[in-house]
Amino acid sequence: MKTKLRSTVAAAMLLAPLAGAFIAEPVAAQQRAAQPSVRNMSINSDAGLSPGATLRVQVNASPNARRGNVTLGESGVSIPLRQQSPGNYTGSYVVRRADRIDPTQLMTARLTYGERSYSRQFNFPPAFQALAMGNAPQGDRQARRDERAPQITDLTPSNGEQVGDRRNTRISARIDDEGSGIDADSVRLRLNGRDVTADTRVNDNRVVFRDDLDPGRYTAEVTVRDRAGNASTKAWTFDVEEDRNRRNDRYSGSGPLPLELTSLSNNMVVDARGNLEIKGRTVPNATVRVRIDSVASAAGMFGVAMPVADHTVQADRNGWFGLTVSPRGLPVPGSRYDVRVTSTSGSETAEERLTLIQRQG
Repeated sequence: MKTKLRSTVAAAMLLAPLAGAFIAEPVAAQQRAAQPSVRNMSINSDAGLSPGATLRVQVNASPNARRGNVTLGESGVSIPLRQQSPGNYTGSYVVRRADRIDPTQLMTARLTYGERSYSRQFNFPPAFQALAMGNAPQGDRQARRDERAPQITDLTPSNGEQVGDRRNTRISARIDDEGSGIDADSVRLRLNGRDVTADTRVNDNRVVFRDDLDPGRYTAEVTVRDRAGNASTKAWTFDVEEDRNRRNDRYSGSGPLPLELTSLSNNMVVDARGNLEIKGRTVPNATVRVRIDSVASAAGMFGVAMPVADHTVQADRNGWFGLTVSPRGLPVPGSRYDVRVTSTSGSETAEERLTLIQRQG
């Protein structure tokens, strides 16, 4: 009698580990051992065929296939396969809301060796077929009817809170789901619109992020889905205050306004191209004006002052400022630069002057 190659995999064998799911090859198949073949397949799920469920397939076939996949009936779902060990191919797929997987249809395992493809069809195990008949196990029925979104609570900092110490600020939230459970891969944390999920720790139903934050207002947003695809989003705001020590560094309004140039000194020789880097420090957020005149020493031009730059910048929150100035026109070697830097904060003003010499040649 001619042996029929199309096989039906029993439910117990499909849901067992692969080593226990192998079946004996027909005699005809043994005689054609040199020809690639698909021998067996198993499939399991953590939540039936409900949205968010993870399907895992395992196929036993001839080793070293160039590629492979498992298609689930006529649903259009195709699960790519990878060879984990010689002849052992695995793949996984997360069920989407739009998927229409019918477990009464056949699954097809297809592998390609060289330019030829070899396939074999299998039935879904009875536990999956029961889903189509309304006799799903309790766990699967619970996942299918889970329509409650996850809960996001226990926010840190709390909404509207003012954080006094900005160093290593902790942002966290608790995520819970009483139905199908949290899909950990779906968790996202954004801070002022910036996705910081890669630096966020998600475990024990908590989302935790730490960072040194600049003073200002922040909006944190946590997004999460459960395994049934229900999504929740929670956003809240908090303020990070400037450190007390830094606040005390600000100009108090008494005494001279501080102004220091840190990149240049009087009578300093600068490069022959005439490029100047002006850096310094004053009070936080002060307005700094930099004016530079060039006095040429070439024949026929001595003593003639030419404006090179007139720029205004604002000091940062720590009082630092800086800019780079390039000369207008061709630089003249040996020229002298007269630099005047003025810092203004409120009604107070401070000024620094110095002279720079351009290098010859």
